[in-house]
Amino acid sequence: MYIPRIYFNKSIKINTVIKLKKNMIHFCINVIRLRIGDIIHVFNNTNYIFISKILEVKKKNILLKIVKKKIDDKESPIKIHLGQCVSKRMSVTIEKSVELGIHTITPIISKKKKSEKKTFKKIHHWKKIIISACTQSLRNIVPKLNTPTTIYQWCDSINSTSTKIIFDPKATNKISNIPNKYKNVFILIGSEKGFDEYEKKYAQEKNFLKVSLGPRILRTETASIAAITALQVHLGDI
Repeated sequence: MYIPRIYFNKSIKINTVIKLKKNMIHFCINVIRLRIGDIIHVFNNTNYIFISKILEVKKKNILLKIVKKKIDDKESPIKIHLGQCVSKRMSVTIEKSVELGIHTITPIISKKKKSEKKTFKKIHHWKKIIISACTQSLRNIVPKLNTPTTIYQWCDSINSTSTKIIFDPKATNKISNIPNKYKNVFILIGSEKGFDEYEKKYAQEKNFLKVSLGPRILRTETASIAAITALQVHLGDI
């Protein structure tokens, strides 16, 4: 039986009545078509779902009562941190990586100021995509979207003892070579044009392991999906 889900970004207590925000009303009335008495699941970035009942539905107001909560942990045992160079299909990368169980996403920006400004403007849109992907995939913990940064700053921010991977079709290592004990992995995915030599060299200086996803050249969004899937198969819950 299909039960609608919505995200509520505040703490929730049993037997309390909550009022949904204005930006959720259109979705609730016109998309999932809530009616008085309907049951809905609410998630709020915890490993619980809150089973709720609709009390009031109006054009400017929706009230629901929190009836009970239950544990619902769907998080992967491996924490994958994605450093993704911003691409034209960044929204697809974000959506699919959330569905596959990503833990954290950091948009990597180019050196150009125009690119940086455009990237910061898209943050709100990307956060909406993350919430939507969590709603669809039944995830209750919302992956973190970091502030856009450069490849150099991102590499510098990672602990030296962490497992760090940069993908290269010429590499001899494969994801299956990574020891099973590692549960916290940082992966770096380039743009459509790939990494330049300075970026590759810098990542290697920061102890990023070169790993191959096969001999074929993948589009950037395909590379992200393939890498996360392979890691989940090898170390996670797929």
